[in-house]
Amino acid sequence: MQLSINFKRFILVLVLVCSGLVFAAPETTTEEPAEAQPAAQQAAVQDPIAMLKGVTNNVLRALKQYHISKSSSPKQLDVVIDEYVLPYVDFNEMSTWVAGRKAWANASEASRKEFIKQFQILVIRTYATALNSYSDETIEFVPQKIDTSKKRVQVSSYIKRPNKENIRLDYRLIKNGNSWLVYDMIIEGVSILQGFQAQFSDKIRQKGLDPVIQEIKEHNNKPLKKSKDA
Repeated sequence: MQLSINFKRFILVLVLVCSGLVFAAPETTTEEPAEAQPAAQQAAVQDPIAMLKGVTNNVLRALKQYHISKSSSPKQLDVVIDEYVLPYVDFNEMSTWVAGRKAWANASEASRKEFIKQFQILVIRTYATALNSYSDETIEFVPQKIDTSKKRVQVSSYIKRPNKENIRLDYRLIKNGNSWLVYDMIIEGVSILQGFQAQFSDKIRQKGLDPVIQEIKEHNNKPLKKSKDA
């Protein structure tokens, strides 16, 4: 399975952000301990911006520790992703979009589960490659009001790059109980879901879901290559 050069560059920028490698925001005041907050407030819907900031800070700390420890195995990056990123990504929703509603509806339950599994591995591998490509970018969130009563919300930010133009980045999140999961991100008007759809949709329409699952699986079994500057 070959990814186009432009899509590789898009995914590289994307996963650097999604993995929480880069983040800069104004300092906030210290929050009150959870036990001191009213019960109604504790049960309120989570602030999606605060969630994204928390994920980013946790990954950044873990990544710094990874780079400090020269004895760390590359597999430690997978641990960082598994612990700090994947719990906040809705791979079920992403897989449905990438495969297409019709193909997803016609696929067996076993095929759906296997597609989700292999698609998640593909994204993890992409993350792991991108984690070593950080070059001092930062992210600043745009002042915005989010209507948390909605099922889906969008959070806007900018990737700030030294001596280069800023890049617009929007997160799309879906409500999961009182919290949020990321299911898409848009860089300068182009979404990750559209990118993956461009890679897989024609093949899925022509061959069905199972042959594409096998293709992704074969790709996932290949050794990881070191990322190059886009």
